[in-house]
Amino acid sequence: MTRRALMRSSAAGALGLAATGLSGVLAACGPGMGQVDPASETLPPDTAAPGAVSTTPGSARHTLASATVARQFFGEKLVPTTRSSFGLDLAEVLPSDDKRFPSFLRVSIPSDVTNPEEARIYQDGATYGGIQMFVDHTLRSPYELYMRYYVRFPQDFEFGKGGRLPGFFGTIVKNRIRTETLRSGFATRFAWRDGDFGLIYANTARSDHPVNTVGKASWRWPRGRWVCVEQGVKLNFEGFADGLMLIWIDGQLVYKDQQFNPRISNDLRTGGFLVTATFGDGGATFKPASPQTIDLAGFAYDVKRLNPLPKPEDG
Repeated sequence: MTRRALMRSSAAGALGLAATGLSGVLAACGPGMGQVDPASETLPPDTAAPGAVSTTPGSARHTLASATVARQFFGEKLVPTTRSSFGLDLAEVLPSDDKRFPSFLRVSIPSDVTNPEEARIYQDGATYGGIQMFVDHTLRSPYELYMRYYVRFPQDFEFGKGGRLPGFFGTIVKNRIRTETLRSGFATRFAWRDGDFGLIYANTARSDHPVNTVGKASWRWPRGRWVCVEQGVKLNFEGFADGLMLIWIDGQLVYKDQQFNPRISNDLRTGGFLVTATFGDGGATFKPASPQTIDLAGFAYDVKRLNPLPKPEDG
């Protein structure tokens, strides 16, 4: 083969790889990729080893334990990772029964599973069953961000003493290096306590308020239908209580905090979704009394409020 032909062959192969493997490159970068180009619109990839991909036949369950399934479910604007994760094999992607989203995530919560202590984050206590997964956005670490997703509790769901649902997590971006370890940022996860009463667990890096419960009993979680969940967070400036947190349930504003104050450094940003669906954080009495499931769907974010998706027409 001539040198010119060899060059043409090599170029074609490189273009084919770029067209088919970009998402794989994002997931496969190793621990050494700590430097971030500040002009890049893509956050650095997960630093943990990728999760094992199931080798069972195609007719088997499609769960978030498969990197391919996870990427397809969350879409091109979200980057699922494996750091500090658990229960990915308990989160099954199923065809949607609602026209507003093509698929949904059914999270199984066994009654006899205590999640690994080494995966605890933000000073969490023990949690039971379910899932935990960090999902990065692809923006340049904004100060203000809004989320929307849908949750459905079965009609016979037993809330028990409490559990947690997805919310935002924070990262620190400094000197072009993005870090995210336990107390380096914040988390604002939806939750329930004492039955179906809703609230936010706002874990911060502030030594005076490391864990706050926000908006408790401002709403109650319905059973048996999809519920639209929205949250907006505008971070405070360092040393000032001038942040903002907004909560909407089914399009109704149920909580507003105009003095939200999680940030102890102006380098703190909102990093993405912390996808959580577990019981716990209050001792063994928070274990589910029997196996439960929680459905999640329609994860989206923007720098402005998204509002609920239009409801499908009756019939």
